[in-house]
Amino acid sequence: MSKININQSKLNSIINRAFDVAAEAQGEAFQNAITSDIWEWPRETLRQNSDLVGSPRDIYDTGGLYDSLVISRTTGAAEYTWEVDYAAIVHDGATTKNGTELPARPWTKVGLEKCDAAGIMQQQLDKSL
Repeated sequence: MSKININQSKLNSIINRAFDVAAEAQGEAFQNAITSDIWEWPRETLRQNSDLVGSPRDIYDTGGLYDSLVISRTTGAAEYTWEVDYAAIVHDGATTKNGTELPARPWTKVGLEKCDAAGIMQQQLDKSL
């Protein structure tokens, strides 16, 4: 019977690289959802850049939300955080003190639906192994 030698370090490196590719693709899918004209809004809005926008629209606006993405990676996990104080309001919606409804725009749900991170990771592993 033949003896098989496995280079554990090389194998871990291949797995980590595949995970990194999948994590980046997932982040791109989230960001693409922010810039997509798919979000319903109940009224026209004059944005800071002087654009008058209706519905559907993107949620990019000033770029603050988009630019605030931080991806934190640990062994086997990636955490995506948008570090602007209004991120949760945009994502989950809210009702203002005067009763104005701000609809939810759950870009993470759309990003998860649009990106097959597990499939991307598998493709990367198939290429490397």
